[in-house]
Amino acid sequence: MSLAVVGLSFSQEEEQAPKFNVTGSVDAYFRANLNSANDEGSNTILGSGDYSAFANDSGFSLGMANVTFSYEGEKVGFIADMAFGPRADEYNGANSVVNEAYVYWNAAENVTLMMGRWNSWMGYERISAANNFHYSMSHMFTYSARNWNGIAAQFRLGNDFNLGVGVMNPVDVTVGNNSGDYSIAAGLSKGDTGVSFASSQETTYIDFKTAFNLSDNINVAVNAHNVDFEEAPTGTALGRNQATLASLGVKGFTSISAYPQLKSSDNLSWGLRLEYMMFDDADDTSVFTPTLTANYSVGDLTIKPELRLDSASEDLFLDTDGEPNGSLSSFTLAAVYSF
Repeated sequence: MSLAVVGLSFSQEEEQAPKFNVTGSVDAYFRANLNSANDEGSNTILGSGDYSAFANDSGFSLGMANVTFSYEGEKVGFIADMAFGPRADEYNGANSVVNEAYVYWNAAENVTLMMGRWNSWMGYERISAANNFHYSMSHMFTYSARNWNGIAAQFRLGNDFNLGVGVMNPVDVTVGNNSGDYSIAAGLSKGDTGVSFASSQETTYIDFKTAFNLSDNINVAVNAHNVDFEEAPTGTALGRNQATLASLGVKGFTSISAYPQLKSSDNLSWGLRLEYMMFDDADDTSVFTPTLTANYSVGDLTIKPELRLDSASEDLFLDTDGEPNGSLSSFTLAAVYSF
């Protein structure tokens, strides 16, 4: 079950028996940089990694283990997602065990209310590797909002239209709120197409996504995402990676991504993530990141070999000699078990 301000959906019988479920995943990976050092711990001007915040360690590494407890009643229920490991620490902060935890109430036939903490609904990517086709994450996922804490409502309007609205703490403020500020969000979707908006302490987020099938075995998803924090006051609750960008003189960014996928057999699928990231800075820096990933399934285990190339308009990366470079290529082999 996926609950979010936009995209909240239920498929319940009128007299459905309550369900308690335990699900989760465990993932691990190997990474090798192909044109940068693997033993110095620094491949970009920001430190290690490919300018995104996940799956950056060279050699073998744990990704994350998570367990999700859910209760699905006819009227009420809850989700409690516990996550552990480097991937979870990077997303939620070190020693933070709770990834998501919220309760919901089907207040009317077409109205659902939820309250608690949930991950961002924008874009297609999620923290759990089991919920993504690609193992590494896009730059949009790295630098946009991550967590919200508040109350939200969804209205199912008929003809596959859904309207979501929410009032929350400032972005990524998940424990208390000492600022006195709140964020607001709204979104409208129809089927696989939706647009949403959020505003948090003078930072705005606008997200559009759609998906369509070209054939029985080929589908394409598209996501466009814009973040503007130019007017955000100093010291406000910018996400950790947004604060890093702000310290470098970046005032916002726009990410446009396409996700074509091909299913070549019952056990094997291929996918591309084509992301073009434009930073609002003095140099109008841009990064194009094609990422080719295969998903091979063996029962509940998915093996994901992945080749990624980051190509930037500026020398954001470091080569094998530690000299500035405009590109970074890497290979990752990941294994993801879902239960």
